[in-house]
Amino acid sequence: MSKAEAFLEDAEYDISRGKWFLAAFHLEQTCQLYLKYYIFRKLGDYPKTHSLNELFLALEKIYTDTSEGIKDFRKKNASVIGDLNQVYITSRYLPIEFNQYQVEAMTKFTHRLVKFLEEL
Repeated sequence: MSKAEAFLEDAEYDISRGKWFLAAFHLEQTCQLYLKYYIFRKLGDYPKTHSLNELFLALEKIYTDTSEGIKDFRKKNASVIGDLNQVYITSRYLPIEFNQYQVEAMTKFTHRLVKFLEEL
């Protein structure tokens, strides 16, 4: 978890400096690592993917007693999850920028995700 927490700290630092694309990248990494951690806790392994959508689907299959809650969380946050999925590719290979409002939504989502996962 320390890597995920470090990425979240990096995102907060990036936000304070107005580095929106870096903040978005660090937030995506935070989400990815948290999801993989909670999958690993149950399986002893995790899917070798960077797709948050695929990680959420794996989480639903593993946490069967709360799969409906996970599915509902994913549906309610589909837009920001989609943005974060785009971050993984675009932040590395394409000259796409993210704005303050997108990053604010990503930040709020990331904190909600961490809290949601801790309650599983």
